[in-house]
Amino acid sequence: MPKKSLIALLSLAVSVSATWLHLQPEPTVSLAEDEKRLLDLQTHWYQGNVVTLVRHAERCDRSDNLCLDGATGITVPGKAEAIAVGQKFDHLPNRTTVVYNSPVKRTHQTANLMFGEKATSQDWLREGCKENLYEDIFKYKEEGKNLILVTHSTCIDKLGEAQNNDLVAMDIHDMSTYNSSIFLAVSKEEKNAYTLGYLFADEWDKAFNKI
Repeated sequence: MPKKSLIALLSLAVSVSATWLHLQPEPTVSLAEDEKRLLDLQTHWYQGNVVTLVRHAERCDRSDNLCLDGATGITVPGKAEAIAVGQKFDHLPNRTTVVYNSPVKRTHQTANLMFGEKATSQDWLREGCKENLYEDIFKYKEEGKNLILVTHSTCIDKLGEAQNNDLVAMDIHDMSTYNSSIFLAVSKEEKNAYTLGYLFADEWDKAFNKI
């Protein structure tokens, strides 16, 4: 990380107050278009406060592209994109990070391509994720460790309606959101969360080249 960015990041980490979780931002925005929120992401990532929701790569049964391995998995272009996005996470500060994925084939393939053996399948990300994901985030998020969940658009969509708070306010079902990452700042102690923003698969370099 460039020295300038590291200094800015550490300065922000010091200045974050105990009330940060009560400041819900405006509707979900691209971090490639908002440098302030991107720096907020780096600060919270550095502190281990982040839960990231990653939508799986392009699914084969809804595409004309060549399948990677059967109709229930992802496409060949989806494979390339998943590998690339996994590498982009290196833009974020070094911090212990746990990776879970839904056991459904397309999410399992995506997580494996992005994070390798670091990713583990969890049944709770398939069974009841549309009803329980908000509560499960606080259940499985470890203090001081970031959590990445490779999941489905329907689960993310329902999370956006959790507590009637519009936690994720975007069209997550659009094809452009394959392999997108939505970043939440989370406090287990206060059992509260807000959305920092998102990055589409092709936005990482644009975002981090600005800082």
